[in-house]
Amino acid sequence: MDRTKFLTLVLIFSIFIAVFYFYTPLIDGIVMGVAFAYAARPIKRSFSKVGNLAASLIATLIIFLPASMLITYGLFVGLNQFLYILSHHSDILNSILASLEAKGLHVEKNEVYRILSMFFGFLQSKLSTSIVEITKDVVILLLNILISAVVCFFVLRDSERFVKNSLNILPKDRRDEFGRFILKIDKTLESLWFGNLTFAIIIGSASLPFFLIFKVPFAPLLAALMFLAALIPIFAEWMLILPVGIYLLLKDLYLGSLFLAIGFLFLYLIPEIFLRPYFVGQMTKIHSLLLMLAFIGGGLFGGLGGFFLAPMLVAVLVGIYDYYTTSQGS
Repeated sequence: MDRTKFLTLVLIFSIFIAVFYFYTPLIDGIVMGVAFAYAARPIKRSFSKVGNLAASLIATLIIFLPASMLITYGLFVGLNQFLYILSHHSDILNSILASLEAKGLHVEKNEVYRILSMFFGFLQSKLSTSIVEITKDVVILLLNILISAVVCFFVLRDSERFVKNSLNILPKDRRDEFGRFILKIDKTLESLWFGNLTFAIIIGSASLPFFLIFKVPFAPLLAALMFLAALIPIFAEWMLILPVGIYLLLKDLYLGSLFLAIGFLFLYLIPEIFLRPYFVGQMTKIHSLLLMLAFIGGGLFGGLGGFFLAPMLVAVLVGIYDYYTTSQGS
């Protein structure tokens, strides 16, 4: 390799590293935007008659607005309630102790006050020392949500042209085969996110009136958490339904039992056993266990970006496997 080519490669690599470094705080928004774009593609095709630009904008709004509203509204309600608890913890504690005594359960008030005072004092000290970091994280999160909408729109508008132009880099005798390979991966990713995000938006939206009917506190926050929980196959919805049901059981046995029965049936059993396999499993050929581990592992390892990226990597691997096994079989 001559010196000019070597320096060119070093320059390109350096630019790539610099761009990646500066984009790092926005990776979550970029990955979310790609996921939203795959989820919105079938919607865009439904509006194809109005033109590529208008169809991309309509599909972005339809898929993005419900998801972003659930996440953002839930975030603000959660923060407001957290701050309210910190500033009114004495009143809340008195109310809890009064409720326990009304049910004939006597507790040692002084010991409870001492333990909870230490706990809330610790939280307040941590909050006061990290308020700048918390504000920064919230701003970055909101910025990433906004960026995800922009990325979603441009991916919808330009992705087909980008892929077509990129195929021209390959030798002519390899373009058709590689094009079929890319199409297979593309279909797998589209099925994954259209099925999963559509499913999660339906569950999150349906859970809000359900929580409101049963007069559950913090219903918007719980609906947002249900949306996030519904992204994870099998694992997560019951982790919200069960504690809320126990809370209602302590207030009213009949009300709590009715909530658990209806919630388990319509927000967990029917969606997970019947709807998700149709929306996701049958279209992507990805086992629910693989998706569950990908969502949980990606979220734990890579945060919000990892939560969306890890399932896409699993989908790519399954698409590669399916492509080559199908090709060999035929």
